[in-house]
Amino acid sequence: AAASTSASSAAAAASYNANAIFALCSWPFSLKLLWAPIVDAVFFKQFGRRKTWLVPVQAMAGLLMVGGANFVEQQLGLESGSLVSSSSSSSTTTNTPPNNNMNVKGVTLFFIVLYFLMATQDIAVDGWALTMLSKKNRGRGPVCNSIGQNLGYFISFVGFLALNDIESSETLWRPLLGLPSNPHHGLVSLGGFIKSMGIFMLAVTTFVAIFKREVKPLPPSKSSTSSRSVKTNHHKHHSKEEIDDNDDDDGELDASEIGLKETYHRLWAVCQLPAVRWLFVILLTYRLPTALSDNVKFLKGVEFGLSKSTTALLSPTVILPLGIAVPIMAAKIWHGHPLRQFMTAYKIRVTLVPLLDVLMLLVIRHHNSVGGASSSSWSIMNSRGFFWFAIVSSTALQTIVNSLQFNAQMTFFASRVDPAIGGSYMTLLNTAGNLGGTWPSSLTMLLVGKLTTPPTCTPSTTIDGGGDVCTGGRDAYFPLQLVYSVLGIAWILLCGQKVRRIAELPDDAWRTHLLDDSDESTHHTNLSDYDDIEAATNAKDSVSRRKKEEKHE
Repeated sequence: AAASTSASSAAAAASYNANAIFALCSWPFSLKLLWAPIVDAVFFKQFGRRKTWLVPVQAMAGLLMVGGANFVEQQLGLESGSLVSSSSSSSTTTNTPPNNNMNVKGVTLFFIVLYFLMATQDIAVDGWALTMLSKKNRGRGPVCNSIGQNLGYFISFVGFLALNDIESSETLWRPLLGLPSNPHHGLVSLGGFIKSMGIFMLAVTTFVAIFKREVKPLPPSKSSTSSRSVKTNHHKHHSKEEIDDNDDDDGELDASEIGLKETYHRLWAVCQLPAVRWLFVILLTYRLPTALSDNVKFLKGVEFGLSKSTTALLSPTVILPLGIAVPIMAAKIWHGHPLRQFMTAYKIRVTLVPLLDVLMLLVIRHHNSVGGASSSSWSIMNSRGFFWFAIVSSTALQTIVNSLQFNAQMTFFASRVDPAIGGSYMTLLNTAGNLGGTWPSSLTMLLVGKLTTPPTCTPSTTIDGGGDVCTGGRDAYFPLQLVYSVLGIAWILLCGQKVRRIAELPDDAWRTHLLDDSDESTHHTNLSDYDDIEAATNAKDSVSRRKKEEKHE
């Protein structure tokens, strides 16, 4: 077609705009703090504090997936139910304009409801994890979290693409299962996969409801409050970033006994802590410089000709093994120093990862461009080995640093959260982390879509066999990547020192002391009363020196 290249670029820009709208479906995870205290405070004691919400919410999510599977296919405009073409035609279908029958708003609405249910379930899981694991084992919770998420990602992404692909279904799955041939459909459609996962969720929920018993946590008492103060003073003589594995568990606050108003009040008190405020700044900003790698890189690769089957192949061979191995290795290398792990990974994430991303995209574009394979001046770019090196190295390094930062973030949260505030404290920090990844995603998709302009193509009379001559146009990815990399380096220079100061703060700086008796609170310095982290750190050092002088006297 005379304007095929121009139409492809216009379709790509429309795709980014559609993805910017669809990215809104993850916002419930960024706003779940608004109803987290309700999940903490309202429950049936006979059934269990966390199971009261976990079981019905998961059941509703499962029913929604079972009942809404066909609706999703209709909103996406899928007729055959197959999203993945055979590998032989993947290169020709990659740049096909999107289905005009797709209703992105309808799909987004469905997943907003589903994400709302799963965000509510996540609140219950956050609180349950704090009391299910002993304090010495809470540092292992993030490792389990990372492994579980990678396994879920593998099943939902690679598992679906493998079963949905027509060629794989014909050559592997149907002969293996003894099923009759059907060359026009994959083994599993999108609707069928969503429905089967809904049934699986219902089965797991039933098992939890019947067989899993919830141990009631001990309520906070004066003795536990007093012991908390003693342990705080003890921590001041040790490394403040080091996780103490020998502490006893603190009793969890029963939000139903103090009421919703007091629960929100205590959560607001947590937000007023200088340490927490600075942690919010860090969590809400650090993922903007990495938003292109996180959200646009593979979409741009598909636009340049990367087949979806190649993308799916990366998960079991690269993403899944690294996603499981990295958290385990990181726990041994950076044990007790999660924020050192965080900053080490971030420096690589904003410098080396973007370079490999740009290399990968240039190689893909050159490899799939007309005449690219015959260009002698780009012989190394034509190499199949270099093609796979660029893709695997970019994917592997991004997976490693993402896993390192996520694991460090969750480990730090678990080591600083005061269980006496309940699961809402953990939800507060996780909400800030989720919001820090949500708004850059929508913004970046929107910028790429708005700033990308398609070239103007006209039929050529001078090229043998016809063809198009394209002029103008602008791909926004590469200039945006340069801007984002500069922002990342600036973030390290401006916020890196704050991260180190936060790592040095004692446990006392993360607690509101709302449960402390007035007479007990006079015997220790409440670091939350200071306006900034530096003042709190200086006060902590002053108290330590004073205690040493009193001991000598």
